[in-house]
Amino acid sequence: MGIDKIIAKIKSDANAEVQRIEVEAKQEVDKILAEADKKGKQEYANIVERGKRDIEAIGNRIKSGARMGARRITMEARGQGISQCFTEAVKSLNCDKTKKYETVLKRLVVDGIEVIGLDEVIIMSAERDHAIVKKVVSSMSDKVVMGKESIDAIGGVIIKSSSGDVTVNNTFEAILERQKNDLRYGVSKILYEVT
Repeated sequence: MGIDKIIAKIKSDANAEVQRIEVEAKQEVDKILAEADKKGKQEYANIVERGKRDIEAIGNRIKSGARMGARRITMEARGQGISQCFTEAVKSLNCDKTKKYETVLKRLVVDGIEVIGLDEVIIMSAERDHAIVKKVVSSMSDKVVMGKESIDAIGGVIIKSSSGDVTVNNTFEAILERQKNDLRYGVSKILYEVT
């Protein structure tokens, strides 16, 4: 073989090797591009899915906040309605000074004496109720006396032990406050048909 043939053979082999390398390189590039495209599409799909979930979560938070706000406003409005009922009830109690009222006062005095557990007690009332309370007290033991002080109340009485150590507040305001939760439920049930 001559030099020309050897050179031609080397060139031919080199060209074949270059073509083979170019084909392999192109295949490798195509493979890398295909994988990158696939990964890119998957990452895009993941981002879109995360975005949808985030949007849904934000929407749910907004809806939940709106529901809570609406519930709060409703509860406040109901609370105002119930408070108005209590205010009107107190006004009504302030006006009712009938024979029935005398019976109620007597019951409040007796209950207070039982709670204190002593016979010697002092009864105090609002100034406008003094006459009725004096009548109630006069029908009881000599150890039950009318206090000299008046109290600021729409009705009812305060009963104190003679030593002043024990006090039972049976004013309408105090009774209403003690019973407020139960009364609130009852009023709410009547006004708003709550079950």
